[in-house]
Amino acid sequence: MAQKYIYINDGDKGGVGKSFGSAAVCEANLERHGKIALVEGDDSQPDLALRYQNDPDVLLGVLPLNEAGDANRAVSKFAAWLETHQPDRVVINLPAGAAKTLAAHADLIRMVADEFGYKIVGLYNLGKGDTPTAGLVKSLESGLLSQVDEPRRIIVYPAFQGDPHDFVWFDHPARKTFGGREIVMPFLDNRDCVRLMLSTPGRLAHLAKVPAEGWMVVDKFNLARWLKSAVAAVEPILDIED
Repeated sequence: MAQKYIYINDGDKGGVGKSFGSAAVCEANLERHGKIALVEGDDSQPDLALRYQNDPDVLLGVLPLNEAGDANRAVSKFAAWLETHQPDRVVINLPAGAAKTLAAHADLIRMVADEFGYKIVGLYNLGKGDTPTAGLVKSLESGLLSQVDEPRRIIVYPAFQGDPHDFVWFDHPARKTFGGREIVMPFLDNRDCVRLMLSTPGRLAHLAKVPAEGWMVVDKFNLARWLKSAVAAVEPILDIED
């Protein structure tokens, strides 16, 4: 029986590239395994869900996972969805601020994952400064990452914010004892291509080969180049064993 995985894509705030990272994990799993389930945690802005809504190889769930004051209900909704569908691989795209809301119930997420035979891969998309680093340390100590086995704790440096050594975390004492992994999420450095990508639904691998109306050939090549590097960045974390 194949090992099952839940990939939780987290970060302490918006603007750290979580949706790009979640898309990269989806695309990498589709390339390697043929199918993926995606839980979009923000029902008011289900950007990734809209991208894959017509893809027969993507099982979608749109669940509000940032219910301030009712986090247990949010976690329970996800648990019920997981029990009902039990896909082999699930990407959870958390909205900004959801980690703080769900932190008190992170152990419940872990218990449900264990019950159904899932290993959790926790990705933390990092900002450069002191506040994002403090959020990461808190997650490692008592938040979502505290419930993820150390080999599957993944720190994500968004390349658009600088090189890893530009981040406060890079020289933080907690990094010296960190037993997880670190990856760099590449930067798609063409605003026109980013705009087209965000406004055009469909699997990115398909758009990189057969672009939609309004795309220029160079846009296709820019997307293909970014997607290749993004998939390469996340491929090592797709099947992490103990």
